[in-house]
Amino acid sequence: MFKGKIRVTAALMLSAAALAGCQGDVTLDNVGDKISESVSDTITKTKEQVRSELKNAFVNEVQEFIANGDLAETLGISAEEQESINASIRGYIDNYELDEEELEAAKESVETFLENAKGLSVEEIKQNIADILSES
Repeated sequence: MFKGKIRVTAALMLSAAALAGCQGDVTLDNVGDKISESVSDTITKTKEQVRSELKNAFVNEVQEFIANGDLAETLGISAEEQESINASIRGYIDNYELDEEELEAAKESVETFLENAKGLSVEEIKQNIADILSES
């Protein structure tokens, strides 16, 4: 245990010395701060990437549901109106931050709504989808 602590301390000191040799503004006192900043930046970038991937997956799944169910025919709307609904969903998702569980719940709610949306106008469909997603 003690040897491990010595090794870690030595490694940190060598890292600090190497960084100090490469960068004039890095000192032994702020190496920990620099490491913390780097870790924090990496975590933030990873979270943003995961969030973006979740959003894209959600939109793709809803759009597949719409396409596979031939929503235009089922609801009696045109292909252009169906595309308008797809664009509305995508725009809404791009502006909101949801985690994986919230995205899954929202997707299920949107799919259930769309299965029962016959007779509604495109604007009513868009508004209901916006309402569902804003509740999530």
